[in-house]
Amino acid sequence: MTTLTHTAYVSRKIIKYGGFGILALVIVYWIGGMVWMAYLTAHPPYVAPTLRFGRLPKIIFSSKEIDKSKTFNLELSNDVFPKFKDQANVYVIYRSRSVIGALEEAKKTANLFGFKSQPTEISTGIYEFEDNFSSRKLTMNVLADSFKLNYDYLKDQTLLNPENLPNKEEAISLAKAFLSSGGKLYKDLDEGTSKVTLWKIGFGTLSEVGGLTDANIIRIDFFRKQLNDNQPIVSDSLDKSSVSVLVSGSEVAAKKIVEVNYKYVNIDDSAPSTYPIKTPEVAFADMKLGYYWPAKDVTASTVTIRKVRLAYFEPITLVQFLQPVYVFEGDGEFVAYVPAVTEKYTQ
Repeated sequence: MTTLTHTAYVSRKIIKYGGFGILALVIVYWIGGMVWMAYLTAHPPYVAPTLRFGRLPKIIFSSKEIDKSKTFNLELSNDVFPKFKDQANVYVIYRSRSVIGALEEAKKTANLFGFKSQPTEISTGIYEFEDNFSSRKLTMNVLADSFKLNYDYLKDQTLLNPENLPNKEEAISLAKAFLSSGGKLYKDLDEGTSKVTLWKIGFGTLSEVGGLTDANIIRIDFFRKQLNDNQPIVSDSLDKSSVSVLVSGSEVAAKKIVEVNYKYVNIDDSAPSTYPIKTPEVAFADMKLGYYWPAKDVTASTVTIRKVRLAYFEPITLVQFLQPVYVFEGDGEFVAYVPAVTEKYTQ
């Protein structure tokens, strides 16, 4: 007959080893969950391209002579193409559909920049504002959200020997302050990179110089912050941004900023759609057949490609989408773009 002492002894054993068993199960469950999460991280489930925008318009590059007889060789790191996903984001570009509404916004921007007069229409969607006090002109493409501010600084003798030419950091601050004053310093420009180059006015031309002591004009190029998928945005002007400001050393407020070239597209990076893209091997084959656009060409008949990367091309026309391109870089600073989205989904 079982005694109370024996029952208590057995109960303690059950509690003790049962607790160990439960703890062991919890540990096994936790380790299994960690292993499964690590596996999913290394092998995420495949998600098909969303294709929400339908067939995309083909990328339009600026008109250039393309040498289709040029020969391309490869010398890549480890002799293999870099690996990319089989799909990439495509982003919507927001543009005004109303000239009237866009013009009213442009007038507000011009007023903030110090242009108080009514504009003159140069052509459809393009208006010119004048500031008779400072002899500056502001030409705005209201549909493309682009503008050029210009002062005839090449003929201004007072700018040749500035007493207080700002240093590079001060020039960036002046340029940002000017863009901000007109509501045009968007976050991706402010948080992107700034390239500073030094220039000198001489005999009615502008030439680049190496040192601040030789300069009387400072140019700042603003490059956007990379997109959500960590890809840069490239333009048709390889070494220059589509947003640039020239800063002088003048003490006259209206002459501190002597030129602004501003071309900016409003990219909605909150809801991109994904599209299938070519492999870099296919893109390279396209380039060998002459289907590329030379961002920076060379005279050599044979070019060795040493680097391949993926980027986004900022359009030069009034299109609605920002699309990926392959960027091929080779000897002699050769650079070419090849559209990345497969032809099946472009028109």
